[in-house]
Amino acid sequence: MEDSKPICTPMVTGCSLSSNDESTAVHQPAYRSTISSLLYITGTRPEIMHAVGIVGIFQANPKESHLQAVKKIFKYLQGTQNFGLWYLRDIDLTLHVYTDLD
Repeated sequence: MEDSKPICTPMVTGCSLSSNDESTAVHQPAYRSTISSLLYITGTRPEIMHAVGIVGIFQANPKESHLQAVKKIFKYLQGTQNFGLWYLRDIDLTLHVYTDLD
């Protein structure tokens, strides 16, 4: 994965993964481990949450097409290493929310 080309989006628009896919099955514990790693990253990279949620649905019976989608997320992360949220320990974080009831 280190030598792969980075991509600009974590998932193709209109991507339709299916559990009835005819591709070969992949090693389930390894697939779950990669999904777990991606879920950990979403704390600082919320833009991948939707894509990780979609590939996470198929943890019970992962196929090769699902693994390819996970690899695309990693390629996106490789190309966007300078993106993300930075949480400083010493600064008081205060959340201000404004709403309009109209």
